[in-house]
Order: sequence, then structure tokens, then C-alpha cells
Amino acid sequence: NAKARESGESLATRAGEPPQALELDVTDDASVERAVQDVIARSGRIDVLINNAGFSYIGLNEAHTVEDLQRQFDTNFFGVARMNRAVLPHMRKQARGLLIYMSSGGGRTILPFLGAYSASKFALEALAESYHYQLYSLGIDTVILQPGAHATPVASNSRSPSEADRNAGYGAVAAQFDQVIPNFLAFFADGAAPAPKAVIDAVMTVLALPTGTRPLRIPIGARGVEEINRASAQAQTAMLERLGLTGLLQRPAKTP
Repeated sequence: NAKARESGESLATRAGEPPQALELDVTDDASVERAVQDVIARSGRIDVLINNAGFSYIGLNEAHTVEDLQRQFDTNFFGVARMNRAVLPHMRKQARGLLIYMSSGGGRTILPFLGAYSASKFALEALAESYHYQLYSLGIDTVILQPGAHATPVASNSRSPSEADRNAGYGAVAAQFDQVIPNFLAFFADGAAPAPKAVIDAVMTVLALPTGTRPLRIPIGARGVEEINRASAQAQTAMLERLGLTGLLQRPAKTP
């Protein structure tokens, strides 16, 4: 991560902010705890956690070994669980905090050849929403950002499943995969994908909102996601009302 760290420090310096970058591996318990304790030692508190680490596998589901799927979830899902468990004791002590989750349009809609990635983001959405019910009354907000395709390294850093030779048994489905994926990757490589500034702007907007007024989910250029969010919110409210858990409901804020 040295290049990304240097870039972040350079941006912070130009913005007039003192940069403080820490090494952190979200797949390593000790690394997570060490970094969080370092922040507490320096600042005495943690106000915001942005769960942004993630990568994707691209391929047919059967071609993924169990180890592939474990690697996918270790970053995209268990990494989030590790980070939350490390920072939440401090946020609860403060009675204030903000958890931002970088989900995806693929966390609400199924991308056929990104099944492992979509599964990890669906799981992330469920974990984040359940945290929302448990934390908002403690002064800790939850916001799930749902970007569509943006010009980030996520596509170029995508991995292939370990047993791609299994594609041979899929006939026309495998042929569609061979046709679609090069175009998908080219969309990011040739500059056709929109710049990620919209995602950055959404983060800055969320940070500026008062505690308790932030919306649970914010779609960012992901088609069809807003309709799913709306239907899901209605179903969730009805279910919690039937279960007598209306005390866990927060009046939804409007999407900024």
C-alpha cells in the first residue's frame, strides 16, 4: 500500500491537513487492533470508520474453490466485522460515532459473473443494517453507500477463480462470459467509467450531516438500487412491527 499511502499523504498536505497514515491489514486481527490502538493513543477518540477495503473475483461460481470464497469474504465481509469490533467500544464510550460502509450496486442486484463479490456485498449490507438497528439509539450512525461502476482499480485488481478449467462444461454460458468480461474490464480501462468524485462527494455530505439525520442507504449511480431499497425498507418496517421491535426503528432520513 506504499503508493496509495504516499498519494494520500500528498493530498492531505496540499489541503493543509497534517497527514497521519497507518499500515493496516483488515484480514489480520493483530494488525487491526494495533492500528486502532495507535489512533486512540494519538487522538484519544475515533469518530468515523469508513469500511472501504474490498476486491472482486470474476468468473463462474463453480470455478471458485472454497479457499477463493474464503479470501473474498475475509476482506469484504470479515474485514468489516474486525474493524467494527475494534472501534465500537470507543464509539460507545463516546456515545457518538459514524460507520460508513462501501457497498455496491452489486450488493442489491446480482451480477451474474461476479457471484462471489455480490454475495460478499449482500452479506455486508445485511450486517450493516443489523448494526444500524442496534447502534443508532447509542448515538452511532450507520450509512451504506451503494456506488455503481466508477473508475477505480477494483476491476483491474479483480482475480480469476482457481479452477477456471471448469468453464468448459458451461457451453453458451461460458461463451457469454468470454464475450462480456473483456468489455466490462475495458469500460474501466479506457476511461468510460465515471470518475469516483461522486462517491467522495457522498462521503463528505454524510460527514457534514448531524448525528441522527443520516440516511441508512445512499445509491450513487447504481441503476435499480433505489427501488430495491425502498421496497426493502417497507418490508423491514412491517416485519419489525409484527415482531414488536418498533423501538429499534429510526425514522428514515431523506437521501441527500
